[in-house]
Amino acid sequence: RIIAVLDVSSDSFLPPSHTLGMVKMMSQSVENRLILDQFRDSHFQLIFNTGLNNLDSQWAGLLIFDESGRILCANRRADNLLGARLAGVNIETLFKCPILQLLSETEARPFALHAFGNNRFQCLLKRPTRKPLRLHSVQPVQAPAVPRSLGLEAISLGDAKVEKAVLQAQRLLEKDIPLLIHGETGVGKEVFVKALHQASSRASQPLIAVNCAAIPAELVEAELFGYERGAFTGANQKGSIGLIRKADKGTLFLDEVGDMPMPVQARLLRVLQERCVQPLGSSELYPVDIRLISATNRSLREQVLAGNFRQDLYYRISGLSIELPPLRERTDQHALIQRIWERHREPQQRAGFSREVLELFERHPWPGNLRQLNSVIQVALALADEQPISSEHLPEDFLLDASKNEECREPAKAHDPARLASTEDLSQLFQAAGGNISQLAKRLGVSRNTLYKRLREQRIV
Repeated sequence: RIIAVLDVSSDSFLPPSHTLGMVKMMSQSVENRLILDQFRDSHFQLIFNTGLNNLDSQWAGLLIFDESGRILCANRRADNLLGARLAGVNIETLFKCPILQLLSETEARPFALHAFGNNRFQCLLKRPTRKPLRLHSVQPVQAPAVPRSLGLEAISLGDAKVEKAVLQAQRLLEKDIPLLIHGETGVGKEVFVKALHQASSRASQPLIAVNCAAIPAELVEAELFGYERGAFTGANQKGSIGLIRKADKGTLFLDEVGDMPMPVQARLLRVLQERCVQPLGSSELYPVDIRLISATNRSLREQVLAGNFRQDLYYRISGLSIELPPLRERTDQHALIQRIWERHREPQQRAGFSREVLELFERHPWPGNLRQLNSVIQVALALADEQPISSEHLPEDFLLDASKNEECREPAKAHDPARLASTEDLSQLFQAAGGNISQLAKRLGVSRNTLYKRLREQRIV
């Protein structure tokens, strides 16, 4: 069944480069309108995206669900953001948030949700416009307090590389010098930028974060530079000032800048040179005053050599380059663990970590860096309640990774299946050891993680 026909006509041989992006934006606008017309009167809406500043964009994810959490409909952007076909799925299986807590969120006030897989989204909840559905058992849930942004001095906990980065950034606070932050995914680049913004004289002005890898390539121009009213059919009737102009007088943070399409790089270079923005479909130039901070997990020098990143733009955004080290190389791991534990624990949770877990954390390579450490500690605190955190409270995927890492360290004899005994014998040995995994692992000549993995495989624990 045909819903609509989109016609792209031009008096030129080829339409402008941004035309396909406009068509895609228009098709998403039509899709969203059809979904809302059918469901918004009687069902809940969850609008979500990777950043707070683009929740009103056509390419925000849209979920329609009932009071039990069952998803009735989702737009294509939601499917892409969460990596699954979502119709019929319960929303509690996607986000780390009970349905009762989700329904208690204040309408039209942004809040954060963590999806399983460690992705974090900014969200808006909208309730049915007619005969709101309510669970009689729903009680208001106090939302957890959002921690204030850490100051630059609080980010440095003793690691020499981090201290150097903080000192350099402090000296650039009030200078019109672009900053380029290098670091693996999850090392805390966004936290660093927020602290830098809060410490500057622009703290009262907006910090606009743009994830260049998350915006579809065809829509980057419209989202960054904005568009005039009537620039294309299906666009916001009021037009859009774009994310760069939203950052005027404040800070513009371009995350994953190495993923920016080449045509957009050329337009961005012009903006940085002229300090003016020209929206799509407009002949007007709008002056902007921004502090530019960029971040990447790639080598932009290699990208330049490969022809994937403009050399002139590279030199424009890299006034000073700062490297944030991965967690496995930081010398302040213990202080970081303590800081994260203090931030997330309940007042009655004072037991801390077992020696076994601290040793495990120290040896782990942490491929997800600080983001992974945060997630592991949050899960462990939830499972441990008021007990000391032990290996049984750690997430399963973390233990599997840790076990593989330990097996690579062990001598060949530790892999001898005979040393791990049969299921019956292993169960008896486990009982004889009083459930002490460390003692039994030492007796069998294997690591605690290898033994724990075998115990779980044989359903002994």
